[in-house]
Amino acid sequence: MNEKLQAVTAYQVKLPRKRTASAPTLPDPLRNFNGLPDQAFVRLPVVLLLLGVSRSTVWRLCKSGALPAPKKLGSRIAVWQVKDLREVLNSGSLWTHSASA
Repeated sequence: MNEKLQAVTAYQVKLPRKRTASAPTLPDPLRNFNGLPDQAFVRLPVVLLLLGVSRSTVWRLCKSGALPAPKKLGSRIAVWQVKDLREVLNSGSLWTHSASA
């Protein structure tokens, strides 16, 4: 092989990068949930992580009445009041409604 060709092909070889596992970060409203005022609102991703359920389950719980219905700020934005979420979590009745279904 030609020396110039060897030099060019040696530089064109890309070595795979090492992937560093970054620790997942929690959203600020979830990290500081106990410090939020009762009048604050949180969006769906925070509710998902707070309850540890899927989107479908959150909407199913809202439909069954186990979780309060969110306030709609737009056609695609739903928010829950922190006070309502705290009441549901402290009551322990979150899963009693869905147990009968």
